[in-house]
Amino acid sequence: MLRVAITGGLACGKSVVGSFLAGNGVPVCDSDDLAHMAIAKGTFAYREILREFGKDILGPDGEIVRSRLGKIVFEDPGRRALLNAIVHPRVKRSWETWLRRQRGYPFGIVVIPLLYETGQESAWDRVVCVGSLEVDQRARLRARGLKNREIDLRLAAQMPVWEKMERADHVIYNCGSLELLRCQTLRLVNELLESKHA
Repeated sequence: MLRVAITGGLACGKSVVGSFLAGNGVPVCDSDDLAHMAIAKGTFAYREILREFGKDILGPDGEIVRSRLGKIVFEDPGRRALLNAIVHPRVKRSWETWLRRQRGYPFGIVVIPLLYETGQESAWDRVVCVGSLEVDQRARLRARGLKNREIDLRLAAQMPVWEKMERADHVIYNCGSLELLRCQTLRLVNELLESKHA
């Protein structure tokens, strides 16, 4: 089985590509979903995060409000590194367990936004980068309710998209319609199948 990682920039369409793949019967695991589960109320990571960041990050239901936590960690690289040290190892263990369960499929795909930033690219047979123009990234992030300073901080916290695209084995460029994105995604499936049988 080919181990395939999908990475890319903020608001470039990684999750949309993942949904297209899943819709075509390809096993896909999104590390953002794993991170949500890792910090859910009552988990060890949840308790550790509360100890480090305080209860002001909680919503009325007692769950961590990611936007509140985000405001703290994107303002302070040291705090962001602390959060990553709590969450990333647990997320990695979860996707490794998931991949082991996909034996029998030609490939298993995991969406990992911070693949290069966390130095994990060597663990994969293929890396796919979903890229986009920065102007489009910013427009999508504003549509999600982020202010310009928040966008600046989030973009600065990640490797530039062009660098990720240069390092990847495959690139999907999200610069047009959803249909164009879907076509590129289906072409990726064919390329992966061809490389599997080469």
